[in-house]
Amino acid sequence: MQHTKHIISSSRKSTTQSISTRILIVFIISLILLSTLIEAAPPSKRNNKVSVQELKELERFANYASAAYCKPSDFLKWDCGPICDATKGTKVSKFITTKNEIQVFIATLNEEKSIIVSYRGTVPENVKNLITDAKLALIDYPPVKNAKVHIGFYQAFLEVQSDVFNEIQKLHKTNPEYKIVFSGHSLGGALTLLSALDLLQNSKDFTKDKNNLFVFTYGEPRVGNSEFAKYVDSKLTVTRTVNGGDPIARLPPRFIGYKPHNNELWISNPTKSSFEVVKCDGPEDKKCSLSVSILKLNLSFHSGPYYGISMRACKDFRKTQSVADEPELKKAYDGLGGNLKGKNNF
Repeated sequence: MQHTKHIISSSRKSTTQSISTRILIVFIISLILLSTLIEAAPPSKRNNKVSVQELKELERFANYASAAYCKPSDFLKWDCGPICDATKGTKVSKFITTKNEIQVFIATLNEEKSIIVSYRGTVPENVKNLITDAKLALIDYPPVKNAKVHIGFYQAFLEVQSDVFNEIQKLHKTNPEYKIVFSGHSLGGALTLLSALDLLQNSKDFTKDKNNLFVFTYGEPRVGNSEFAKYVDSKLTVTRTVNGGDPIARLPPRFIGYKPHNNELWISNPTKSSFEVVKCDGPEDKKCSLSVSILKLNLSFHSGPYYGISMRACKDFRKTQSVADEPELKKAYDGLGGNLKGKNNF
């Protein structure tokens, strides 16, 4: 009898979780449609191209954004298929995950004298990630008067703030000539932005000199209001790539107070080539991604490819595992100085 009750309880729990996920997805899709109807602008041709050297750099750091979706054991020997092969020599010093399943790794690439910080984006099957994305309310951003940020993104960032900051400081103290490169896709792009600002605000090494600090985001959603966007533009040069008609880049919508920051790079024709890129003027250039009509929006653009790199490239992207049940993964966490606070979805 007790066994039967347990089965019924588990079934109800699974059904409830499935319904919650569907409701969140429907809610997000509704926002996309409403935002697009308000913001769509007529398409227009332009010729503001990106150099070959810039494209190579964007491709290189897209690999790191994609690698953030891999499982911990892949990081021990930097073995995650083509995206790791393209960045050989990378050595992960710390891997962090939280109870709300925010995931980030910090690494060094000695050949290029770089410290890499890469945040994982939203995993579609991960309810906790979806809940983080769906917390749309704007809250005060303490470092800046009148600036406000997405409550879900900011709460997620606070979960890893001290661990990430301390690890970067430790590595930079050992390698003061190294540049710091932040990279992230989707939710990871939002966290990347907040993390880079935190380093700039609180590290004596960067408060006066930000020339060694670089930020690359791919499919980044809007993170805050106009005051926050202005602050970002005054402090950082964030290279923000939008892939074709990716609807996530238009969320959260402007009509509830959100505004993007500058430096959009728009992959204008992703079905033809992910290297056809346009440099956009200002934060909301209506000749760039905002020119895509509602009929041409496609959520599949969100996962790439970005400069030839898919954000679903990691072979174990869809696999769900508990570290407690996998000795190999537990060893990986220990080897990477892992900070494990919850169960993970990979």
